[in-house]
Amino acid sequence: MEDLQAWLTEHGASFGAWSPFLVLGLLLLSGFGIPVSEDVVNLPAGILIGQGSWPLVPVLIASYVGVIGGDAIWFFNIRTFGTPLLHRRWFKRFVHPKRLLQVKHQIDQRGAWVLVAARFIPGMRSPVLTASALLHMPWRHFLLVELLCVLITVPMQLGAGYLIGRHLGGGDLARTATVVVAVIAGVLIVSALIPVLMQAWRRNHPLPRARASWLRRYRPRQGGESPPAEPPLPTA
Repeated sequence: MEDLQAWLTEHGASFGAWSPFLVLGLLLLSGFGIPVSEDVVNLPAGILIGQGSWPLVPVLIASYVGVIGGDAIWFFNIRTFGTPLLHRRWFKRFVHPKRLLQVKHQIDQRGAWVLVAARFIPGMRSPVLTASALLHMPWRHFLLVELLCVLITVPMQLGAGYLIGRHLGGGDLARTATVVVAVIAGVLIVSALIPVLMQAWRRNHPLPRARASWLRRYRPRQGGESPPAEPPLPTA
C-alpha cells in the first residue's frame, strides 16, 4: 500500500491526461479482492492535482466512479458467490446460525447506518461491506449509502492531498482528518448499538433475530453438506 502511494506521488505526473484512467483502474481493482485502499490512491491524486500535474475535474469524477464501482463489484461478488459459506461446517463453527440470524436482523434494521459509519473508520469498510453483502443487505440501501458517503470521502481525501501538494498542510493532515472523522463514526456506531443492548438487558431475552426461513432459502441443493448433520435452525 505504502509502496503504491509513494510510486503514485513520485511517478504519477508522467501520466498527465491519462491520470483519470489510472485512478479509475486502480480503484476498481478492489472489487476483485486486490487490497487497494481508496485513500492510498486519492491522497497522491490530490497531491498531484495541487502540484498542477493532474486535472481536477476528470480525476474527481474518476475517483468518485472508481470508489463506488469497486465497492459495487465486491458487494455483488460476495452477495452472489459468498452465500454458500453460510452452510459450510467450518463457517458454522465460528458463527452459529442463531448468531448469524441475530446479525442479519441488525443488518436489516440498522445496516445502512453501520455502513455509513464504517466508511469513515480505517480498516472497517471492507469487513462491514463484506458482512452486509453476505447477509444480503438490499441493493437500494447499499447504493444510497455509497452515493451519498462517497460525495464526502472522495473530496475529503483529494482535498487533503491538494493542500499538501500546494504546501498548505503537512503530511499528517490526512491522518488528523481521518482520526477526527473516525471518532465521529465510532460515536454513531455506539449510539446505534446501545438501544439494542439495553432492550435485550431490560427484557432479559436474547437479541432479536431474522427468520430462519431466510437462511434455509440459501441452503445448497446439490453437492452441499447434509443438513441433518447440522444443529437445527432457530425459529424467529
